Amino acid sequence: MKLRMILASAVAVASIASFAGAADAQSRRNEVRVNQYGVQNEVAGRQYGYRNSASLRQNGYRQHILIMQDGARNGTTVAQEGSYNDAYVDQYGRRNEAVIGQQGYNNGATSVQTGNNNLSGVYQMGNNNSAVTDQAGNNNTGAVIQVGNGNSGTLRQRGSGNTTLIIQGDHY
Repeated sequence: MKLRMILASAVAVASIASFAGAADAQSRRNEVRVNQYGVQNEVAGRQYGYRNSASLRQNGYRQHILIMQDGARNGTTVAQEGSYNDAYVDQYGRRNEAVIGQQGYNNGATSVQTGNNNLSGVYQMGNNNSAVTDQAGNNNTGAVIQVGNGNSGTLRQRGSGNTTLIIQGDHY
């Protein structure tokens, strides 16, 4: 299925058409907003610059998200509904902040944060989901909340403030 993803920034607007959207953004005010529906859609993007922000939503089956942010203010929100979906968020430097929400079964979420203020939250509702959060350096705070059966959660923190919360249960 072909979908269009529009990546708008103060410096440039890039439009990519294919089953997999891929883009790099370099500017002082990066922002990405993507909504995808259907089967086997992909979003891949990398933001360099000062005010990184990504808001990604997918609804369907076998959806994939990869977002990388290098810069100052970072900030990513991912929402996925359906099954066999995965999200990977990698943030390097400054304020960080990753929130991943998934509803369905056999979904996977990974959040990697290196340096500065960090904050990662993964919420999964459904069965057989997996979450991995890795935080290195500075203020950290990580949470994995999973509701359903057969879920797996890992939260690893190295250096600075650290706070870990993992909640797993089988009631919706």
